[in-house]
Amino acid sequence: MEVTSIIKTLSNETNLQILSILRSGTFNPRELARILQKDESDISRRLRLLERMGIVEGRWIRAGNKNIKVYSLKVEEVRISFEPGEVVIQTSRNGRYEIPIPESKIPKVENFFGREDEIKLLSSPEKRVIVIYGIAGIGKTALAARVFGDAFWYQVNEADSFDYFIWQIGLFLNSAGYSTLLEYLRGGGREERDILELVLDGIESTGMKLVVDDLHKCTDEKILRLLAFIAGRMEHGLLVILSREKPRLGIVDATYIRLKGLDLKSAYSLIKSRGVKIDLTDFVDIYQLTMGHPLALNLFAEAYIEKNEIRPEKFFDFLFWEVYQALNRDEGLMLQLLGLFDEPVEYGAIKHVYPKKNAFVVLYSLLNKGLVEKRGELYFLHDLLRNIMKETPEVDEREYCSRYIDYLIEKKNIKDFLRALRYAVRLKDRDKFRELIELRLRRFKRIIQDFPDAYMKVLLQLENDPYARKELGHIYFQRGFFEKALRLWLEVEDRLEGIHRADVMSSLADVYMELENFEEAEKYLRELEKIADESEDLEIKLWYHVELTKFKYYMDDPEGALESAFKELEIIRRMEPYPELESLVLLHIGDIYLGMEKPEESLKYYHHALEIARAYSLPFMEHLAHGELSKAHFTVEDYKKAVEHAGKAVEYYLRVRNYRRAVDALAYRCLSYIGLNLPDRGEKDAEEMIKIAQSMDYPLGWAGYIFLGVAKSLKGEDGAEYLRRGKEKLKKHPWLYDAVLKELARVYKAAEAGDLFAE
Repeated sequence: MEVTSIIKTLSNETNLQILSILRSGTFNPRELARILQKDESDISRRLRLLERMGIVEGRWIRAGNKNIKVYSLKVEEVRISFEPGEVVIQTSRNGRYEIPIPESKIPKVENFFGREDEIKLLSSPEKRVIVIYGIAGIGKTALAARVFGDAFWYQVNEADSFDYFIWQIGLFLNSAGYSTLLEYLRGGGREERDILELVLDGIESTGMKLVVDDLHKCTDEKILRLLAFIAGRMEHGLLVILSREKPRLGIVDATYIRLKGLDLKSAYSLIKSRGVKIDLTDFVDIYQLTMGHPLALNLFAEAYIEKNEIRPEKFFDFLFWEVYQALNRDEGLMLQLLGLFDEPVEYGAIKHVYPKKNAFVVLYSLLNKGLVEKRGELYFLHDLLRNIMKETPEVDEREYCSRYIDYLIEKKNIKDFLRALRYAVRLKDRDKFRELIELRLRRFKRIIQDFPDAYMKVLLQLENDPYARKELGHIYFQRGFFEKALRLWLEVEDRLEGIHRADVMSSLADVYMELENFEEAEKYLRELEKIADESEDLEIKLWYHVELTKFKYYMDDPEGALESAFKELEIIRRMEPYPELESLVLLHIGDIYLGMEKPEESLKYYHHALEIARAYSLPFMEHLAHGELSKAHFTVEDYKKAVEHAGKAVEYYLRVRNYRRAVDALAYRCLSYIGLNLPDRGEKDAEEMIKIAQSMDYPLGWAGYIFLGVAKSLKGEDGAEYLRRGKEKLKKHPWLYDAVLKELARVYKAAEAGDLFAE
């Protein structure tokens, strides 16, 4: 392959992100697409290209009855050598693989003038937090980009949410070698305190430089709390905040720079660089009007006609309209279009929305005039100019925003879906809104888990719409607010149609089961059954069998639950691949078999779930399977394998701070150590369980006292006090206490512990 093709491929931001993630393990295209919030087909195409170049390697693996292709890095280093007469690219498995920071995240700075004192101050900062503030267009972004060209750059807008912000930081830290935050988020972790600590740990581990631009636009209090948290504790990283006003974050130990206009000399240099021929003495009057404001100076340079009278009133607006009136019709239209959008827009979107074929030429002209700015592949209008453009709209907002929505939907990723939904809400286009909600149900199921805050922020703008209220119910349900979700779903159940009605019937059955009202749950299950029988929609049929399996299981009908679970599996395999749900159903089948005292059958399905999870790079599901395998091996008294699987689950859950599941896995590993007559190891696990229980009061953690008492007794020590304490802690949970003793009884003989609870 040609050298130029390889260099071009390696300079692409998305390709670099793929390589960065592959550095941490083997991945399937579907999970890579989820992590990067890209279309899966686009990721697959890129992987095949990188494979042809010999940079990644793909291999087929067998998972159940499926062949699945997974990819990993083939090389750790790509070296480009400039030799006489040729350019040589070499790859090696030796040495360090270092992912460059994608340039498109950082604004390009050209024709920079002045600011020598500020640059000197920022180049060797004495403090770990830097705040640069000043009026719009004064040059805050340009100054920071000039100095911090190797930082992770995040530009805030009003629609941003904490979960999306954190996901981007996790992705960047992963590329820098710190994967824990991204693993935590992929596993469903959402505790704010855990996230704050993981971000801080990641920054400290990598020395990350974080630039947060336009903080004044932030409307999410969690983002502000995060910045205040890391600012007060950071020792090795760097936080740079850009804002129009001095932020009130309670940050005391910081370097504050209030940015003002360019000095006279620098302002004059800027004007001359734009081709304006004006004497310095004549320029002084203009400088006094602009006060060295860079954007105003650029507008003046574009509008300047020798001896033309400058009006001092509304000087900035005057300059802009002088420039605007000199534009041709196509340039004016392009400015109007860019003024419609709240965020920078990629060139592909502009071509889709702009009605003519000369988009590139028009954009290039506007860039040269300083009216349009570019950040990587994104184009945007400065806020000052956008606000002026909005005062005199000349284009049909509905027509062009609708085109933009259609473009965003075709991108097939969560980020652009949320953006499309936001514009549908802005247009009050309820038909498009309902269409997008259905798309969420079918294609973007993980929004509820991955970006609930971002999704809720959009939904609340149409909170009286029944379809929005239904979706809000899903977010509340996911967060454990069952009563709140129930009220919303009961309110809208008769106001929905099609798949949305089926969705709310399924949800009502589910929430009533969570609330242990099985009579009401059965009522809605029957309603859902009618809809499923009359529909050919596999999605609806799947929902019915998911709820039916749960209902049968709760009603102590394992045969009925098993039959329904196999029906779930059959439907899933007829639909577009959904590996996460397939592995979950396989685990449920294993649980049902284990409850039916058929552990050998359960082991088969647990292993199958493990295969699927590994093939599709689903670490949470993989370790969920390890936890279930530990339980099943414990049941058949294969304690060595129980310890092996539980150990993998414990390590993962502790790393991603899922302490409840960590306790579950610790319990079976501890019992297995007792069964293997290794009380010292069992004692350590019991102490870890107690430590977690003391921090979060998870009931099973208190069983650690009982296990500790048993371990002490096995060592010939007095464990009675620990046994008493464990019994006291679990007296509010008699069913759990009985279950703990039942499992403990399995290892009495192997451990020769005797009947410690004879009393």
